[in-house]
Amino acid sequence: MSRIVECIKCLCGCNELSKERIKELLCKKIHAFLNDKEAVDMFQKFIPSDSNTHKHIAIIKQARLYQQVEIDKSSDEWEEFAEDLEEQFEDELKESSDTNSVLEKVIFEYSKKIETSNDYSNFSRNLKQKYNKFRSV
Repeated sequence: MSRIVECIKCLCGCNELSKERIKELLCKKIHAFLNDKEAVDMFQKFIPSDSNTHKHIAIIKQARLYQQVEIDKSSDEWEEFAEDLEEQFEDELKESSDTNSVLEKVIFEYSKKIETSNDYSNFSRNLKQKYNKFRSV
């Protein structure tokens, strides 16, 4: 019965993780965590659908993609991306000749926003509880 209740409480998939995997996620710094697709997928399932954290994750993913491909700065997609950023980054993207450097700043700043969010704190706390259950067994 408690297993059913536990599954209802957490739909992110962390119940399926091994003790070692949970420890690995808990030890990761935010940038490594956000580079771990499985961890981000679980995190996104855990947080409320209306949370700004989803938007921040999407911005980071898009910025990483733009770092890897040739960017058409006149495209509607690029304009939308820039407009979704904080004004300082939008202006910097439009004015800078070093787009990659600005994208790196965007990734860094939005990663910090996620790291300091209640969503990330709650997710980490949830993982710690799961880890502690393994330790007490």
